[in-house]
Amino acid sequence: MNNDSCIPDSSAPCTGLGYPVYVVNASSADDIKVAVDFARENNIRVNVKASGHDYLKRYMVGQYEFHDRFKPEGCSTTINTTAVTAGAGSYVSDIYHQLNLRNQTVVDGMGKEVTMGGYLTGGGHSPLSHVYGLGADQVYEIETVTPTGEIVKANECQNADLFWAVRGGGGGTFGVLTKVTVRTFPASPIALYDFKLQAAPNSTVYWDIMGHLLAQLPDLSAANVSAFTYLYPNITPSESGGPVASFEGVFALPEPTSSSSLEDLLTPIWRYVNETYPNQTVTQAKSTVYPNLYSLFLDFADDSAAGVDKVVGSWLLPPDTLTDDAFTDALISFLGNSGGRLYMVSGRGVWNAQPRGGSDAVNPAWRKALVHADWTPLNTTQQAAAEDGVNKVQTEALRQLVPESGAYLNEHRHIGMNRTFSELSGDPTMRDYCRSRSLLIRMMCSGVMFVLGVKDGK
Repeated sequence: MNNDSCIPDSSAPCTGLGYPVYVVNASSADDIKVAVDFARENNIRVNVKASGHDYLKRYMVGQYEFHDRFKPEGCSTTINTTAVTAGAGSYVSDIYHQLNLRNQTVVDGMGKEVTMGGYLTGGGHSPLSHVYGLGADQVYEIETVTPTGEIVKANECQNADLFWAVRGGGGGTFGVLTKVTVRTFPASPIALYDFKLQAAPNSTVYWDIMGHLLAQLPDLSAANVSAFTYLYPNITPSESGGPVASFEGVFALPEPTSSSSLEDLLTPIWRYVNETYPNQTVTQAKSTVYPNLYSLFLDFADDSAAGVDKVVGSWLLPPDTLTDDAFTDALISFLGNSGGRLYMVSGRGVWNAQPRGGSDAVNPAWRKALVHADWTPLNTTQQAAAEDGVNKVQTEALRQLVPESGAYLNEHRHIGMNRTFSELSGDPTMRDYCRSRSLLIRMMCSGVMFVLGVKDGK
């Protein structure tokens, strides 16, 4: 994911191939317009860099405007909800902090260095997305610099095709996003239950437990629970010398009716595990009720170090897949020896989302999915083998199980996915992207922006 660009860590893989010929440190839409005009006039392609989970914290700050209600430019109606307008390069951590001062929150990510622009243009899942929808579904208006050098605002009333495409259709494809206005919500308590389990590595016991546990996710979702689960069938923990099969599930329940509401939902699952497999597992659990999402974020936000080389694969899984007899075998192939993550971040809020203008460009597979399966190889010494495996072996196992589904744009490897736009538009999961074809062609004709997924002008 970091493309092996050189970073301050001298032990990290490093190559100069990722460095651009020109770099523009833009601090306003006018700066970006000058840069885009220069690129277009000199036949230079533009690659938009927000943070890229950037630990040097290069972004625009202090550009917040808070709204008790919001009237999009060119619209005759006012949207009667609270909202915030922020710079597209604003960090998740800063937005959460600013909204917390007003006892509000927003559908956003769990990585401190994620920025609004890239998050929203890829879709954007959250511990609250099963309630309110994806991040892209919350957008009321955007400001962007187009490849032709225009600074425009897009919403349901003006530049509607651009407004549709930017929300989930891919970052840096249709222009350079400068500002976004998104819906905000009242902050409220959220219960969290962190459960850890260890068993013998790659054992039948481990896989039987995983099959049973994951089959319970649809019922938990119906009870308004989201979950971030981490499965590693053969890993050596830092605190011990021998390999184990490891599972961690971080379950969240917004607005619990009592301090034990979430624990009461999960207790039958762990009781089943302990009674069915006595003395064959080691478990640990911790239950907490946080006053709001921001306080949870401060405890669980991604603090991993920069310089980690990753190859990511993704597939979106509908609820009935988790109870399919073939699911466990596909999961074993998907996880391989390195393990992976299954995030239950969809649900009724995503399925029934009503984005402004009637729809957006989010992959339609999200509207039927419950779980986002995310596979990240830990062994990076053989990059070519990892890239080949993530697409042709690991992700392919789930693709074969649910061929009509799709991937999460923000966390998926594009290698091996070179299909023409004609092929993509014939795919049932990509049908809504047909709407963006004329817009894509117009953007491509500018010769400025990179467009993934389009080949030979088709």
